[in-house]
Amino acid sequence: MSRSIRCVLAVLVLLLASGVVSAGSAVAAAGSTELASGWALRPATGLADGGAAISLPGYATTGWNPVTLPSTVLAGLVANGVYQNVYFGQNLKNVPDLTTQDWWFRGEFTAPATAPGQVYWLRFKGLSYRAQIWLNGVQLDAAAVGTFVAHEYDATAAIRPGAANALAVRVTPPRHDCKDLSACTVDWNPEAPDMNAGIWNTTLLDTTGPVALRDPYVRTTLSGSAADLAVYVDAVNATGAPVTTTVSGTITKAGRPDLAFSQNVTLAAHERREIAFAPIRVDDPVLWWPYQFGSPELYRLTVSAGASDSKSIDFGIREVTDYRTTVNGTSFAGYKINGRPILLRGGGYVWDLMQRWDTRTNAAHVNYVKGMGLNTIRLEGTLGNEELYDLADRAGVLVMPGFVCCSAWEDDSAWTAEQERVARESLNSQLRSLRHHASAFLWTYGSDQPPTAAHLAAYKSVAAALRWQNPTLDNVATWSNADAGMKMDGPYVWEPPVLWWDESKSGGAFGSTGEEGTESPPPLETLERFLAPADVWPIGTAYNYHAGKPGSVFDTIAPYTTGLSKRYGTATSAADQSRKSEAQNYENARAFFEAWSARQHVRSFGSIFWMLNNAWPSVHWNLYDYYLKPGGGYFGAKKATEPVHIAYDYLTRAVHVVNSTLTTRSGLTATVSVHNLPDLARKYTASAPVTATANAGVQVLTVPAVTGLSRTYLIRLQLKDAAGATVSDNVYWYSTSPDTLGNKSNWYRTTPKTYADLTGLNTLPAANVAATAARTVSGGSETVTITLTNPAGLAFLVRPEVVADGREVVPVLYSDNYVTLWPGESTTITATYRTADLGGHQPALRVRGYNVPAATVPIP
Repeated sequence: MSRSIRCVLAVLVLLLASGVVSAGSAVAAAGSTELASGWALRPATGLADGGAAISLPGYATTGWNPVTLPSTVLAGLVANGVYQNVYFGQNLKNVPDLTTQDWWFRGEFTAPATAPGQVYWLRFKGLSYRAQIWLNGVQLDAAAVGTFVAHEYDATAAIRPGAANALAVRVTPPRHDCKDLSACTVDWNPEAPDMNAGIWNTTLLDTTGPVALRDPYVRTTLSGSAADLAVYVDAVNATGAPVTTTVSGTITKAGRPDLAFSQNVTLAAHERREIAFAPIRVDDPVLWWPYQFGSPELYRLTVSAGASDSKSIDFGIREVTDYRTTVNGTSFAGYKINGRPILLRGGGYVWDLMQRWDTRTNAAHVNYVKGMGLNTIRLEGTLGNEELYDLADRAGVLVMPGFVCCSAWEDDSAWTAEQERVARESLNSQLRSLRHHASAFLWTYGSDQPPTAAHLAAYKSVAAALRWQNPTLDNVATWSNADAGMKMDGPYVWEPPVLWWDESKSGGAFGSTGEEGTESPPPLETLERFLAPADVWPIGTAYNYHAGKPGSVFDTIAPYTTGLSKRYGTATSAADQSRKSEAQNYENARAFFEAWSARQHVRSFGSIFWMLNNAWPSVHWNLYDYYLKPGGGYFGAKKATEPVHIAYDYLTRAVHVVNSTLTTRSGLTATVSVHNLPDLARKYTASAPVTATANAGVQVLTVPAVTGLSRTYLIRLQLKDAAGATVSDNVYWYSTSPDTLGNKSNWYRTTPKTYADLTGLNTLPAANVAATAARTVSGGSETVTITLTNPAGLAFLVRPEVVADGREVVPVLYSDNYVTLWPGESTTITATYRTADLGGHQPALRVRGYNVPAATVPIP
């Protein structure tokens, strides 16, 4: 025992002699330090020394791989060049199985100097899967287990205040094929060779006085024009004797009066107890609203235990409630935010295959969700990225977390006692990190299947104990649980747009869906980043290796390429394939979100597109690619979810107007016109007055069967206000031989019977679009204003891109893209990005389209 620790203990003994320690008398400074640097990684195989020796300061790590935490084993080895360019081609196959041995993580750090009453806490927010933990030669834990379990230790007796300290963590990886309660990507991509073993989340050294505070939380109940705020926080007595303190707090928001409260607390020796405060009434609160409904306003809660410890969180005053509606004989869940029904429109998020993340990437995901007009991110087992939750809070993006499917998480009928404990502790840890976030509106205990009755009851007991204030679902698939509230009946491969509108088919837009989506190959420039030229075209083994998990039904994109060839014509090159696939991605994503939006709150209540993004460079399931390049799917979704939108029903030829805001728009006029190709001859037109009721969809027109049409034709929909300004402008390309669906259907596909003939698009004459661009720079970001003018003919799916050194600058937010310009029309588009993402290069504007030759102009 060090001399400084003996001094601290002597002070505590004197205080204990008087009966009860007062936390308010402590002078220790509360603080938290992330232990990110000074770490090294190596295999445990071949190293004779154990944790007692490895965790001593000064232990030599010659030959180890230096790493920065958080890090998985594979991420650390890749960072050190042990395995290179693992996302290119089939290089991942060259990485051996890294789960066959244990791995050592070792780090050194300097601990803050001691003070009277000071306690040191070591906290691991993410270890996978098993770990043995030593600090300065002392074993803190011989059997930490659980990827999603947070582990915390009172390290006071082992710490060396004001001096060098050493941590050694021996990690045992999870088993392959999702056999442990770990992170799992199922069939989305190849498994990580290490199964994401390592210290994947933050590691913290905290200092407090005798009482530490944990997990502050504010639970909201709305009552008329007021809100009642119930505040909770756990208090932990780190000493071996009773301790008394005053736990006090304030709730603040700029421009609003501060709210203060306090409570005297006496804790027994080593007691951890939830401290609950009487509800605080807030009159006329500033509410937190999701995107397109209002402003995501946040308040600040700060709680303190005398001078011993202090914690702060941001929270939103909002209330989420659920309701049920029966559609087509099935009960579906819908949700209200602050009493207003909201149509969930989102995508399934997955982190990088090596579980790497950074602020730039996290912010891009959240900004892209808003950029597409979506409001929800689903996390199927992708838990623990707390920065993502913070960003979602501030952006007004809803987060739908829950456990993953098709793994040990759902194969729970034969769980061991350890697995039962790990499951409960995982839920406890994750709900504690999520519950104060305004964005986290729902928890799903299961995905494809519900847990067993016993485990579901245990889960619900945990949620009740933590005062989880939001709705929950037992699972999100009615095929396994008729009362699930959400369906998951596919599809998962490409389908023609008509499917989303057809309620008689699996995947039709009715009820609520936990996930469904299609293959979505990225643009050619992205393919060239992870495939050799010979693998980009023709499509072969390496290309399909970047589809779903090898050996799964998703290890090829054959349904997609068949649809593309049948509808747009057989591709003749990689560039031709990309041109056509971007059009197909656009029309499919647009139709998906339009179909769900048109029936909102009557027959449809929420949809999650599978997927939002990819874990690695992929040709399957995304709305934007791994490198953050937005393509056809991104802009199709963005078009469909504009605040007030006019849409076409591929099944019934109905025209709908959808208002996704909480403000009714009256005095609108909807117009439909049908045109032949390639001459654009108008064959039909009609108009109708429209009042777009807030937060609703309405059918306004029906396009009749039109004679004299070319085999491929265009439908143009326009919505204008009373002053003639365009509110929504939408162009569809379709055929007199439409897509039809066959009767063969299973959980991942309904097989098309016939395919629409869209080859008339290939007869469009080349269009020469004039483009100008101007740039403004402010505060590290840049906005480029782009003007496109089409003098004659039809300019179809025109794609302006801000590029630097020949590659599109990403992440980037466009006000619009893939626009179709009729003869004599022009449009203005803005693009916003960070100056740092230019990489020191001068930006330029590249413009191209389906029938528009590529041209590049400088951006001054």
